[in-house]
Amino acid sequence: MYDKSYVEQFSSYTNLIALMQRYSDFQESTVDVQMVASEVLLENTIRTNCYILKSGYVQITDVSRYGDSYLMIGAPGKIISLPIYNAELPQLIEIKALTDVVVTQVDFDFLRKVLQLEDPHNYVTINYLSDLRKMLYHEVTQNTAVVRIRIIKFLIYLADSLGMRAGDYVVWLPHFLTYEVLAEFAHCSKPHAVTILKELRGKGIIDTHRGQWAVLDIRELQGLLDE
Repeated sequence: MYDKSYVEQFSSYTNLIALMQRYSDFQESTVDVQMVASEVLLENTIRTNCYILKSGYVQITDVSRYGDSYLMIGAPGKIISLPIYNAELPQLIEIKALTDVVVTQVDFDFLRKVLQLEDPHNYVTINYLSDLRKMLYHEVTQNTAVVRIRIIKFLIYLADSLGMRAGDYVVWLPHFLTYEVLAEFAHCSKPHAVTILKELRGKGIIDTHRGQWAVLDIRELQGLLDE
C-alpha cells in the first residue's frame, strides 16, 4: 500500500517541475499556455504533449462520434492528460477553461524519460489514476440519480475536492461555480438548478457572498442524501 500524502506531494506541480528542471532539455520541452475563461483547447489522440495545470480550473471532456462524455474537473497542480495505453486514448479531448488558467505543455517523450528515471515506483501515474477513478465513480453515480440528488452530490464533490474550509463545517466552493456550470455538470436545465439552489438556500444550507457560493453546514448537505 502507498502513503497517500507522500504520493500526492511527489506528484505535485512544484515537484514535477523540479524533477524536469534537472535535465538540460527542460526549456525546449516545456511551455506555459495561457487560456482565458471559456476558451477551449481541442487535443487529438495523435499528440505529442501532456498538460499540467499550473493555475485555474478546467473541464475535460472526451469528444467522440458517440457524443460528448464528461471526464473530470482539473484543479491547480493536476495532470490534465497522461497517456497510459495508446489504444485506450480518447479520440479527441476538449479542455475548457472554467477560469483564466495557465497550463504547462510538456513534450510527452521528455516527460516519459523523466518519470522513468525519477519515478521508478510510478507514483505520478498512480496518483493520476487514483484521481481519475474518483472522478469516473462520481460521474457514474451521477448518471443513476434524480436531478435533485445529482445537484447535491456535485455540491458535495466540489466542497470535498475543491472547496476551502472556513471553519468546522463551512466550506467555500470554487468561484467558477455558477448556475450554468452547475446545470451542465448535473445534466439538468438551468431553471431546475436555480430551483434546487433556492431550496437549499431557504433551508440555510448554502448561501452566497460577493458572487461566491458557500456551504454553511456540510453535515446538513450530506444528510440530504439520506432523506
